[in-house]
Amino acid sequence: MGQNRTLRTPRAARRANPAIYEMASLVKSPVLRRSTSGKCASGRLRQSHAANRQMQDRSLSYSGRTMITVDDISALSRWADPALAARLAPVEKPVFWSTSSESVRDQAVLRAARLEATTERPLHVLVPSAGERVRCQGVVSHVWSTPLPDNALYHLTPEVILASPQFCLQGISARGSLVKAVVTAMEICGDYGRTPHANGGFFKRSPLARLPELREHFDRNHGYGAKKARRALRHVVEGSRSPMETVVILLFTLPVEMGGCGLPDPEVNVRIEIPPDLRAALGKPYVVVDLCWRGVRIILEYDSYLWHSTAAAVDSDSTRNEGLRDLGWMVRSVTVGMLTNDRMRRHLVSKVMERFGRKLPATPQFDQLQHDLIQELLTC
Repeated sequence: MGQNRTLRTPRAARRANPAIYEMASLVKSPVLRRSTSGKCASGRLRQSHAANRQMQDRSLSYSGRTMITVDDISALSRWADPALAARLAPVEKPVFWSTSSESVRDQAVLRAARLEATTERPLHVLVPSAGERVRCQGVVSHVWSTPLPDNALYHLTPEVILASPQFCLQGISARGSLVKAVVTAMEICGDYGRTPHANGGFFKRSPLARLPELREHFDRNHGYGAKKARRALRHVVEGSRSPMETVVILLFTLPVEMGGCGLPDPEVNVRIEIPPDLRAALGKPYVVVDLCWRGVRIILEYDSYLWHSTAAAVDSDSTRNEGLRDLGWMVRSVTVGMLTNDRMRRHLVSKVMERFGRKLPATPQFDQLQHDLIQELLTC
């Protein structure tokens, strides 16, 4: 866990290793100092010394173990595993954690945890102080020098600890932009998890947390990054099934001052019933659409080049969309190319806004703002 250090002040101790400091705080607490009636001062002193010895024994035994505390997008990539959440248990307090240069070079430990630390796919780790950053290729260190929130860490393997989704959101909010925090929260509340090991870049899985749970968590949490996380949660729409669905949702719902369209939240992945006279043509009694605003009868469908590359898929979508248009819906397909091409994106946005009876600022400044928003959404 790094070199032994002489801690000269409580502040220095806390910065050097907040995990050990938390244990020391427990030792000094009135609960551990409290004694029953009749116990003398020497008895209380022996009790305090015993607690201190226990703390030292635990910290020393832990320091001899290879340890990695995985954070940020590396942790979220592991949470993309659909079966992971049911298997893991939180680390109980007092929490002992760190990351050493030796541990991230241990390939056996990395393989057992299904992790990698390469220049192409760097491993994001948590360290307790700036002086303990891991300085080697393929590793990105994030400093967390304050006490950890509840249930911040989970056991992944005996040697590896994983930051919880909520703690990942808090750290990303502290270090990154508001847009990145919103995208992260959308993934946590969505039906997908991003990982480079999946076909298409993500796995389908159940949400890691519900939006009301996240809001309650951060209403109680006033630590570093929590304020921006609370702001981000105001813009989250639950139920997105892919990273690109998230991009489309946020383009149309984020506030105009952020480059979005400022529209109300759509229904996401919603079922539309088909009247009996059209069911024969469509071959089904209902369809499920990506985004839907029922009040103005708008449907937006994200068309992935990966999943819509066959003639059968194109024919099926065309038949469905024509049937929906016969029912009075405005159906628009969205692709990555349409979003990254400013002219095509402006045309799409103008048609949707026209249906709502709204207009966006017709200025070069806003056009650039929305262009920049798309670029950030696509690279978060």
